[in-house]
Amino acid sequence: MAEKVFRAGGIELHVDERNFGSDGGPSVRVYGEADGDTVQLLRFDCFRKEPHYHYDPSGKNDQRSLDKTSVPDSVAWTIEQLGQNLAEMIHTAGYASVAEQVNQTAVAQILPEVESIMRGEN
Repeated sequence: MAEKVFRAGGIELHVDERNFGSDGGPSVRVYGEADGDTVQLLRFDCFRKEPHYHYDPSGKNDQRSLDKTSVPDSVAWTIEQLGQNLAEMIHTAGYASVAEQVNQTAVAQILPEVESIMRGEN
């Protein structure tokens, strides 16, 4: 899957496929502008074997695993987080000034297309 970039609500979503060793799957990287620089704020790796997400992947890289028992569909979980908790997650990643600028409604409007790409439907 070729990378597709969405700009909405004060952030950019970069959707593509990532492979790491014998694992991989669709990925969403969330970028925003902090102190005049474009920064990767969050990354959601919906890998087949070990799905996970990262707060501040290019900085402190706080990686959190998803329990496949409680989160059987990591794509659906990712879309839900982007649609409902994005500003809060960006704040947790350490970018409060970016989080304050996020327009959650604008982001939610692009998520059906993001999900479709992640599921290989486009």
